[in-house]
Amino acid sequence: MQDRITRARLAGDPPDVIINPRLGHVGWFDFHRAAEAVEIGSEATTKALDAVSEAVTALSQSGEPGVG
Repeated sequence: MQDRITRARLAGDPPDVIINPRLGHVGWFDFHRAAEAVEIGSEATTKALDAVSEAVTALSQSGEPGVG
């Protein structure tokens, strides 16, 4: 159900950039693997920095409120 809600909200108001770390192998209750999940998220974020910078630049030039 949560997945459907998330998809509906993203379709209605899509993000400028989305970062999707590959965490399919880490389960909901694998708390002992938190450091691994954080590292994977950090790597995904580092790879997305160019896209984030481009989005920030584009939005700040377009006059979007809340940016810049």
